[in-house]
Amino acid sequence: MTTTGTPVSNVGNLTARRSARGALYALIAGGLLGVGLLAAAFSIPGPSQLTNTCVFTTPGTTMTLTGDCTTNATIPIPDGFTLDGDDYTITAVDPFGGHFLGAVVASTGTEAHVQNLRITTSGLADVCDAGADRLRGILFDTASGSITNNTVANINQGASGCQEGNGIEVRSAPFDGTHPATKTVTITDNVVTGYQKTGILANGDVFARITGNTVVGLGPVPYIAQNGIQVGFGGTGEVEDNEISGNAYAGCTNQQAALTGCTPWVSAALLLYDVDANAVKRSSNHFRDNQRNLLLVTSASLGSP
Repeated sequence: MTTTGTPVSNVGNLTARRSARGALYALIAGGLLGVGLLAAAFSIPGPSQLTNTCVFTTPGTTMTLTGDCTTNATIPIPDGFTLDGDDYTITAVDPFGGHFLGAVVASTGTEAHVQNLRITTSGLADVCDAGADRLRGILFDTASGSITNNTVANINQGASGCQEGNGIEVRSAPFDGTHPATKTVTITDNVVTGYQKTGILANGDVFARITGNTVVGLGPVPYIAQNGIQVGFGGTGEVEDNEISGNAYAGCTNQQAALTGCTPWVSAALLLYDVDANAVKRSSNHFRDNQRNLLLVTSASLGSP
């Protein structure tokens, strides 16, 4: 049997923190929609200090980053807006008394665009989260749009086996292969390196054009089965002209599994998981130093993505 991941553990009760994070979302979004210049340096009292030192100018519906900055909470993109990084870097860090939750930047409506942005992390705690709290660099959830010319590096919690840490992720319910309201996202000319689980991920009722990206994993690692690009849970699209390398799991070989009972997880450059392979056009991708270049898993998932 082919397996493609490792168990998730250590999920805590973070209800109070999530409430504070929701307040930050509302504050940033409200500021962006209400003023031309947002000096986003916030401090919200509570069980964890949530702060964001990023400053954006906001002419029309474009929020342009004005310099390198740090944040310990998700930066939301208002509906219909473009986040232009202007080649500056947002660094995600843990809040005092807690750990970073969710995406570094995320859509909040039905359309968003991210371009010319650099994203990284620094010293994040190795704590596993699930659902909306999973670590991502750029997240579009139920949104169409584009993600172009970005550099997403080191979206990880160190040498962690937590099933999170995706560089770029687009997703939309349902995740059962039906397509009632497909979202279309163009993901092109990005560089994604040092991710924890997946470089570029498209799950559910999405059509993802994934072209011209460079996706580089960590090489053979014993603690997690990385994947370069994944289209899963009914997703459709095009995966073309990408450079995908360095995805390999070294924790358990088939021989070791026979001797010790360990699980021989498998890493892939391109993983098609529970999709119609004919609905994902693939051509002119370049593969190097991957455990598998292409892996098609047709069995239904055991849980929600």
